[in-house]
Amino acid sequence: MFQPPGVLAYAPVAPYKNFVGTIKMETLFIAREAKLKRQDNTLFIHANGRKTPFPIEKLRHIVLLGEAAFNSRLLELCGQHGVRVSVFDYYGYYRGSFEPSEQNPAGRVKLEQAALVLDDNKRIAVARELVRGAAHNMRALLAYYAYRKIAVLDTTLKDMDKLNGKIGKAANSEQLMGIEGNLHQSYYAAWGKVDKRLDFVPRVRRPPNNPVNCLISFLNQMVYTVTRHEACKTHLEESFAFLHSPGQGRSSLSLDLAEPFKPVLSHALIFKMIRKGMINDNWFEQQEGICLLSETGRRHVAEQFSIRLEEQYQGRSYREWLYREALNIERHLLGVAEYEAFKRKA
Repeated sequence: MFQPPGVLAYAPVAPYKNFVGTIKMETLFIAREAKLKRQDNTLFIHANGRKTPFPIEKLRHIVLLGEAAFNSRLLELCGQHGVRVSVFDYYGYYRGSFEPSEQNPAGRVKLEQAALVLDDNKRIAVARELVRGAAHNMRALLAYYAYRKIAVLDTTLKDMDKLNGKIGKAANSEQLMGIEGNLHQSYYAAWGKVDKRLDFVPRVRRPPNNPVNCLISFLNQMVYTVTRHEACKTHLEESFAFLHSPGQGRSSLSLDLAEPFKPVLSHALIFKMIRKGMINDNWFEQQEGICLLSETGRRHVAEQFSIRLEEQYQGRSYREWLYREALNIERHLLGVAEYEAFKRKA
């Protein structure tokens, strides 16, 4: 069921435009300046002179996209109910989370994960499959438009196929990341062939320099944040990654698992919003080669992302596919089944 902009499908009061949330009450995106307060065992959000209650026991993740104020009593409530609180900065980048105490500790899985990461041959095999998944889904997005008579994409698809063939030959992470970089270069260069409004190259990240780069950076961060939340439902150790190097202040494993889903959740959504004329100029703040989402932009983009996250594909929401991706890694570690990355049909 589609909800009008800014309206929460599950809000216990009248529709309220200050918040964005998912229909299944799993994640609450807060895109405006607000205060989060605890009253007994209920979460209240104060903004623009209004107070809205949310049932904490039905939430699992709060994402703060705007400036928010809260205290330790609120965090205590979140900790009691296993609710993660993720924080984004002014520039639209994920900066950290309040983590509830681990609900599902499992020493065996972590030991198996560490052993695999330390075994170069086993680790690179998983890393290759992650890149195959990302490459497949990038190609599938472009192929969708190639099938619709955009013939200029044929050359790009052939180039990507050649690069895909090299993935299995990559002997180490450096070679694999090099192939992935070439894939992205060819892939991004083709966006403008689909629609001139999608032409944005080169890719500029910190900070982004135009609206498309801005949307890519923000939505990729959203994918990473939700992936991290879903991975934490398993027994995996978030700092033990297969493709990305461990980094301070980040979950390298979630960076790995997010790769196959960026084309599906982030990039496909950008194509949709731009080609359907859903984006307004007031979504962005631009000055001196820097382009950032405004508060209005963050709210609308977060809403569209939350809708996309709950869309069904082969009987499951994309959120459920993210969880299954992490679960498939765990099954691989335990020798139950060989890991195969998520690959969406064109």
